Amino acid sequence: MNQPAFLPTQNTAVTVVRRLRLASRALRRTVRFDVVLPPGYDAAAPAPYPVLYLNDGQDLRRLHLPATLNALYRHQAVRPFVLVAIQAGVRVQEYGTAAYADYLGRGSRAKHYTEFLLTEMLPYAQARYHVSANPTEVVVAGFSLSGLAAFDFVWHHPEAALRAGAFSGSFWWRRRALDQGYTDADRLMHLLVREGQPAPGQQFWLQTGTLDETNDRNNNGIIDAIEDTLDLVAELKRHGLHPNRDVRYVEVVDGRHNQATWGRILPDFLQWAFGPAEVGEWLTSEELLGSRRVWGSPSRLARHRRRLRPQPPTLPPYPEAASLADFPMQPNIPRPQPGQYPAYFDASYIPRVPVGANPLVQMEQQLREVQQVVGQLTDEQALTNYDPGKWSIKEMLLHVLDSERVFAYRALCFARGEQQTLPGFDQDAYAPEAGANNRPLADILSEYAAVRSATLALFRSFTPAQLDRVGFTASGPVSVRALLFAIPGHEAHHLHILRERYLPLLP
Repeated sequence: MNQPAFLPTQNTAVTVVRRLRLASRALRRTVRFDVVLPPGYDAAAPAPYPVLYLNDGQDLRRLHLPATLNALYRHQAVRPFVLVAIQAGVRVQEYGTAAYADYLGRGSRAKHYTEFLLTEMLPYAQARYHVSANPTEVVVAGFSLSGLAAFDFVWHHPEAALRAGAFSGSFWWRRRALDQGYTDADRLMHLLVREGQPAPGQQFWLQTGTLDETNDRNNNGIIDAIEDTLDLVAELKRHGLHPNRDVRYVEVVDGRHNQATWGRILPDFLQWAFGPAEVGEWLTSEELLGSRRVWGSPSRLARHRRRLRPQPPTLPPYPEAASLADFPMQPNIPRPQPGQYPAYFDASYIPRVPVGANPLVQMEQQLREVQQVVGQLTDEQALTNYDPGKWSIKEMLLHVLDSERVFAYRALCFARGEQQTLPGFDQDAYAPEAGANNRPLADILSEYAAVRSATLALFRSFTPAQLDRVGFTASGPVSVRALLFAIPGHEAHHLHILRERYLPLLP
């Protein structure tokens, strides 16, 4: 079929169409997304454009994708294509393997996300942005858990897309906990590939970093992220896919599980997906953008380097004692009944725990998200506030901790049968006394992990009858169950503000 022609070098800037929305029946929510159009985009071009559907599209700026694309187009290293950057909802429920949730019930809505892509997003993009419906021209990609989702989508729906990219894909996704008789046969994506059949023309790009993690469950000297990915490559090879022609594996030395690493290796993926050149002719991020890639100017880069001295201590691992892997539980915890909590819970907190989701699982995922996202910041960056008089990132984190402690204390009291009315909590009075801006960010994150560990252990100890006990605060009656839902709901509120208002301001 006809392909869009290469662009003249004088017109190499992409156009980013931001803050688009699509009301999804499959997901029962409004999905936000951005669209990146190639230079010289023509909605009436003779042939539709190739298209990349990118999960975790909220990270578009942190990946520095527009700058990378501009450089690739300037060097004519890729042919024109349209990028649809789909922002995540509740990642731990909507991403995963569509056929199975994992052993903790995570990924329970992955099948609905697949339905959303097939029946809503792809048709919308094809109708509005002149992108191809030919599966050979459709690529789906993602990062970590959304990389697993991208691979799963392409493996099971070659009629819609034939190529997938997975940056640090969560191929550890499993149906059994490590301490419950786990074997490597319990890895879900490996199982699905082993029991399935590839479609003609399917291709996969898989990346890991040597510092993606430190876990080595079988103590063979290879971290699990690399071993799980290489084992998946082996499964594909057993099906006849060629390691170079059909499967490209990229291992980034000193690469970490973060947007900085993924942004650095993006040129390799994009040239694999849309470039006409052979592998040996591909441009690297350094060749495309040099040392100014992230920081924009030598002076800004120098300021950043000064901030990094001395390096903050390594964050402690998530406390194993409170890991949900040690506490098998029902995948769904019934939601609190109306009348068991004050009205502001219903307005701001409880709806942020999706229907059918386990609030304890959501709390564990939120901690990992905070450690991953905030843990990359310098102490100076963590002093950012998005408006005068608003909390800094450090102050916001300690506010979340204070609230969690107060909610957990109330839950403990009511679960134990306390009859007294507990006092209220003035967040605006507490915040200045916390002294957050005078503390190292690494110290706050260590405290964050300790508090979350204690909270998970506390709520796991409650019986269903204790969860339904109701006590009284200055705002009225509230059940232990409502407090369980309020903690992740309150944090979800602040994580949304972090992503929407704080992170875009950071260099």
